[in-house]
Amino acid sequence: MRNLLLAGALLLATPSAAFAEEEGHALEDASASRAEDIRAVMEGNTPADRVFAPSFLAAVPAAQIKAIADQLTAANGPIRAVDEISYKSNGAATFDIVFDKARASAALQLDSQPPYLVTGFRIGAVVPIDDTPAKIVEEIATLPGKASLGVYALDGDEPRSIVTSNPTEQLAIGSTFKLYVLSSLAREIKAGKRQWSDVVQLDAPSIPSGQMQNWPIGAPVTLQTLATMMISISDNTATDVLMRALGREAVEAEVIASGHANPSATLPLLTTVEFFALKTDPARVAAYKAADDARQRGLLSQWGASLTADKVDVSKFIGSGPTAIDSIEWFASAKDVARIYKRLLDMGDPTVMAILGINTALPPAEAEHWGYVGYKGGSETGVIDLSWLLKDKQGRWIVFTMTWNNPDKAVDDSAFLALGHRLIGMLQQ
Repeated sequence: MRNLLLAGALLLATPSAAFAEEEGHALEDASASRAEDIRAVMEGNTPADRVFAPSFLAAVPAAQIKAIADQLTAANGPIRAVDEISYKSNGAATFDIVFDKARASAALQLDSQPPYLVTGFRIGAVVPIDDTPAKIVEEIATLPGKASLGVYALDGDEPRSIVTSNPTEQLAIGSTFKLYVLSSLAREIKAGKRQWSDVVQLDAPSIPSGQMQNWPIGAPVTLQTLATMMISISDNTATDVLMRALGREAVEAEVIASGHANPSATLPLLTTVEFFALKTDPARVAAYKAADDARQRGLLSQWGASLTADKVDVSKFIGSGPTAIDSIEWFASAKDVARIYKRLLDMGDPTVMAILGINTALPPAEAEHWGYVGYKGGSETGVIDLSWLLKDKQGRWIVFTMTWNNPDKAVDDSAFLALGHRLIGMLQQ
């Protein structure tokens, strides 16, 4: 499965060198002025080199700034204002760009010396004005194929529905299944059977996403390293090593214990290398799809020696359409995803929370509105799942999960992520 590009910023550059400890009002005053200057550049009224530092323009040329500005105004109307300017420190500030039909969060970084040129600039979530959760639900419902959405409060024994669309449909969730692997590992650690610092050896590679497929076989790694790689960059090799260390049955037991509404839809739980190896063999896809759970387990055992990374023809995935997303996958409903997040939260393990919080799939300006952001997503051609665990500034915990499957063609990952960012913006307000 493809590793999602989990970035919400349209423009990004590295801040300039460290600032002196004490800063005057000059930078704060300049940040408000530069926010207006950025607007003028986006509107084509001011040359970019009067506002942006050469280091920024080397990374993001003026033509690219204008192209993105044109794209935003084409979709959202002309810029009407720059407001909500909030100076942070060390030359950093956040602000909103108000278009005719939408509001975009933005952030800037200033050089420490006059004339305080902009060394960093990014645009985050773009939220339509007068947007509502109902509008998001309507847009989800019109997507080709099948889609679901669920916002749940974690304030009781069971996740409580706040906003839902098709919440009980069992859909392919891609790498989001790795939450069950993390939960199974964390439960064994909580029971004293393992420790995060326990060392295992890499025993076999999988197929990317990830990096660890390139590491030497036999390399010693801790369970915490494997879990971190599995969640933060969706490393498939790390996932499979963990699944073999825990045992398939232990992870499957976690699926059942979490309250999954239809375990048979996703059991036996495939490793990622099994996923790839099966999908490249049409005869095996047909046999596996026709079998019940017990027979599927037997087939995995029978084919085991050939379900390895060196037997996978990766070229069959390049340019191909959706393949067996209704049978060779991992499945859950929106409510099921909320349940496994609640199970992870209830364990109270700070290491689990730290791992989930590494890659938030939110622009930094949006993430800072929350007390905590955890995330796991998953995708392959025709499949995308985006699932967040959020704590608001009042200490209330929320799960927001959304999934889209289309067996006929690739889904639009970026457009789906934009829908998610819109609703998260409404949730924090």
